[in-house]
Amino acid sequence: MPFVNVKLWEGRTPEQKRRLVKAITDAMVEHAGANAEHLHVAIDDYPRESWARAGVLALDMPATHPTLNSEKPPLLFGLGHLLLQVRDLRRAEAFYLDFLGLTVRKRELFRDGRPLIVTEQGLGLTEGRPDGESVVEHIAFRARNIRTIAERAAQRGVSIVHGPEPSGYGLSLYLLDPDGNKIEVFGDAAGT
Repeated sequence: MPFVNVKLWEGRTPEQKRRLVKAITDAMVEHAGANAEHLHVAIDDYPRESWARAGVLALDMPATHPTLNSEKPPLLFGLGHLLLQVRDLRRAEAFYLDFLGLTVRKRELFRDGRPLIVTEQGLGLTEGRPDGESVVEHIAFRARNIRTIAERAAQRGVSIVHGPEPSGYGLSLYLLDPDGNKIEVFGDAAGT
């Protein structure tokens, strides 16, 4: 029975903790061969008056201390998902789900009304491809500080398609790369 213990300053939201325990579980399954059903993850929250670094309680650290700096620079963490526009959704589902073994996270309608299948592994499938568009509808990256990325895009002349806006992933910003590919960057609703 694997057991992972995480010790943090208090203040993380339940949604942040949900994502953290999911990421830890996925990493333990992938890299340590753990069985997710038997893996335990415990999060210990500590108040700042119960944690010290270099002989100073966190409660007494100046607000400018790097550990306490809440404004973190924008950072992309990795590929979040890719939305693939297929000719036949049933055939794609048979291949990606039945044959390859991807698992469904949710089924819903895409923003334009087309059916959408989202997998736990980061692949989205929707049927149909509007004339002249790529088979890839968009590529998404998990990131932090989405609002600052939007400000930087505006300053540098990067085309913003829409956003930042609330989405199923928190806060999403859609941009165009130099070749016109739609790129989404998303992070938690606070934009950090």
